[in-house]
Amino acid sequence: MQATRRWTIFIVAFVLTVLAYRSAWPWLRAATGDLGPTIVQSMTPAVGLVAMLAATAVSVVIAVTVARLVSPLSAMAILGAGLGWAGLDLAGMRDIVLAGSAGSVVADGIGWSIAVLAASWLILVLGSPVEDVHPEVVGRPPDPLWSVEALRMLVAGLAALPVVWLFAASHMRGQMLVATAVGAMAAAMVGRLWSPHVQPILLPVGVVLVGALGTWVLAMFLPADAARAWATGEVPHLMLPTPVDWAAGGLLGVPAGFRLVSSFIKHEGESVAA
Repeated sequence: MQATRRWTIFIVAFVLTVLAYRSAWPWLRAATGDLGPTIVQSMTPAVGLVAMLAATAVSVVIAVTVARLVSPLSAMAILGAGLGWAGLDLAGMRDIVLAGSAGSVVADGIGWSIAVLAASWLILVLGSPVEDVHPEVVGRPPDPLWSVEALRMLVAGLAALPVVWLFAASHMRGQMLVATAVGAMAAAMVGRLWSPHVQPILLPVGVVLVGALGTWVLAMFLPADAARAWATGEVPHLMLPTPVDWAAGGLLGVPAGFRLVSSFIKHEGESVAA
């Protein structure tokens, strides 16, 4: 009965999240007629931003509810899965790369970083914290945003880059989501091992942020003939995921990697509640 309840909550939350984001996609239509993949390059960026904020607000409320009813990591994963599934409807990076405007995607990446940070904070603070994260000193949990331990979580996002580079072998939409999710899993495993005593609020945003900055840096080194570079496969793999892919992959992969490593970590003589 308990399992049925949990899966019912997961399915309803996932469907509602997908519907929320799909309702916002039409406002991201680009000049080419495709949906997205960015707000800044859509025909109506101001309206697109409002639509995305509304969809994200609804989705975060759903995720916080899941965190209270089930668990925060499940809530984070459902939010990422819903965003990722809805994001399969969006166009890829091809037209942006060919137009020579890949560098401007960093604006969307920064925006998604802020959104993911807010979502993670709300899930873990207003929803519920991860239960098996214990402070090193009883009764003194490190600040999940400003402590050295939290900074390590943020820096751990760098571990996602080589993994995404390896898995993002083509511009297929599904493969981009898988690549960023697996990269986020790697970052979560590093972050959990490196800083096991702090709540993982900064882990997902670390993945999204390094993805945005990586795309921006690599865009400056693209060959002048972008069409030839795309046709010959010379475009760096890290430029193929869209900002939505990075956000969805970060939220989806971090809980999986965090939970996987948790089974290998033992806290002895520490408090039960973090």
